[in-house]
Amino acid sequence: MTIPNRRSVILIANPNAGRGGRSREREIERFRALLEARGVESELALTRAPEDATRLAREAIGRGAREIVVSGGDGTINEALQSIVGTGARLGILPSGTANVLARELKIPFDAGRAAEAIARGATRRVYAGLAFSEATRVARYFLLMAGVGLDASIVKRVRPRLKRRVGEAAFWVSGLSHLASWEPVPFHVEVDGERFPATFAAIGRAAHYGGELSITPRARLDAPEFELCLINSRSRLRYLQLLTGAMRADGIKGDRRGVRYLTATRVRAAGDGVMVQADGELIGELPMTFEIVAAPVELIAPPAEKPKRIGYQHLR
Repeated sequence: MTIPNRRSVILIANPNAGRGGRSREREIERFRALLEARGVESELALTRAPEDATRLAREAIGRGAREIVVSGGDGTINEALQSIVGTGARLGILPSGTANVLARELKIPFDAGRAAEAIARGATRRVYAGLAFSEATRVARYFLLMAGVGLDASIVKRVRPRLKRRVGEAAFWVSGLSHLASWEPVPFHVEVDGERFPATFAAIGRAAHYGGELSITPRARLDAPEFELCLINSRSRLRYLQLLTGAMRADGIKGDRRGVRYLTATRVRAAGDGVMVQADGELIGELPMTFEIVAAPVELIAPPAEKPKRIGYQHLR
């Protein structure tokens, strides 16, 4: 293809994404060459420690960069997002992590050549981020996919990095199923529009897919300025295992199931004692927290959105 004007991007790459090592180094250099062949110059910035992607994106934008491409998984993308929201800078992705949920949701190609082609073409989508605010630490965290309160945050805490590198997304299943056998649900409550709802698990969804192939908030849309919430109120581990089978279906857990409630909201508060919270697959603290939709959308370099399949709501309120 012919590119009339050469562009320049900052490529933030996690050298340990996927299985890391020399093959990862070669993947990064090949991707840069593919971008160059399509008229896109790249300045490489490698992450070395947690939160490096946040710092590198902030520094690049401070120097005037308008396009940040992240080569890594959902965690690295989430780190870069912290410095991108509200700046007008565009975010591109080369999927290279464990689950790559955001890339799947956006239909971003996993093949390096096709991903480079998509970035060179420059088509964009505007999506809305969520903001989680810890009332205890006063720290705010942006997220694009979901926030989870309870079980999934507890699972994220238990996943061992070495197992994650070896078996990828399966590490979450191994950790999750083993953890469910001994997990003790802790009750908390969720507040929406002045109403209080009891729960032992809450998914605050921005995307239809949850942690890979699960459909816990199947009607959530990245380009819609609202959350879909899935609240489960049960202390039975067997009940959670039964509901997991429902989450494996495309239309998710049925809202008429006992102890399951779906809501839509732009602002949510959750409170309880000692209950952990994760966002985009990373632990971000404990309740109480508030969750809000960020008013200004984020521009992602991605193929145009497909028309979503219609999935009916059940018992939304």
